[in-house]
Amino acid sequence: MKYYHKITYTLLFFTLVFIVACVTINIYFPAEKVKSVAKDIVKDIRGGKSRSDDTAVDKTSFLENTATLILPSIAFADDVTNVSNPIIRTLKERMKQRFYRLKPYYQKGLLKEQDNGYVKLVNTKGLNLKQKRDIKNLVKAENADRHDLYLAVARAMNISPSDVNKVARIFAEQWKKSLK
Repeated sequence: MKYYHKITYTLLFFTLVFIVACVTINIYFPAEKVKSVAKDIVKDIRGGKSRSDDTAVDKTSFLENTATLILPSIAFADDVTNVSNPIIRTLKERMKQRFYRLKPYYQKGLLKEQDNGYVKLVNTKGLNLKQKRDIKNLVKAENADRHDLYLAVARAMNISPSDVNKVARIFAEQWKKSLK
């Protein structure tokens, strides 16, 4: 009788170990949502029509409006990609004001958007000492605000701080597109 109890407990133990071993944790990085947020934020900063501007009620069909009333999940699905809080709004406003001072330097080819989501000063030929100091300060302030923006977006979207570099790389694509 004791032998059967040992076999039963052993089988139960290995069954539980097997079940626990089969459970996997899938950590999901919402790249498409981040891309959508990045697109809206970059357009807000650098000009252009944001995605949220063209989602007016008058452009939706009767069927879509009815589905929104019946299915709440559809009605709120877009809210996930509209990320905003006081920190993000403040950073966007500062970056927007700074962009108008950076724009001539982009046009002259003195600044470059890097793949890591930050601005790099690539050339200072033809600039006097004051202009060199000014552009260096602008780039330093821009990169500091971008770092804070990426962190704020990651927090707002419940993305791990260890994935902030992924957020920055996604933003890099949008920064580059905005200069074309």
